[in-house]
Amino acid sequence: MTHRPVCSPRAIRIAMATALVFTTVAAPAMSVSYQCTGRRVLDAELSPRQGQLHFEGHDWTVTRVPGGREARYLNKKAGIDVVTKERQMTFTHDGETLQCFLFSSALPGDAPQKSPN
Repeated sequence: MTHRPVCSPRAIRIAMATALVFTTVAAPAMSVSYQCTGRRVLDAELSPRQGQLHFEGHDWTVTRVPGGREARYLNKKAGIDVVTKERQMTFTHDGETLQCFLFSSALPGDAPQKSPN
């Protein structure tokens, strides 16, 4: 006895294609802050395709390029090179390279410490 599918194969293909489109388009960027060398703060909004960087009064748009195990973003015109891996970021601008670490009040090691009264 053969079983007939509940939906036609064409309907299944259309549903899969629609789901794929929505998952690739709806990848929101999340704003995070990194504390870089010299206690300098870099704010980043990175998505799987591109990102925005805000650092010391400057704003840049960066595009993600294929990389190995880390995420790499570039803006060749402005001389920006960003490499992120886990909670670390290497930020290069005009020959200056800064090591940055994810800064979040939600993470135990980053939360402000209360001083004893």
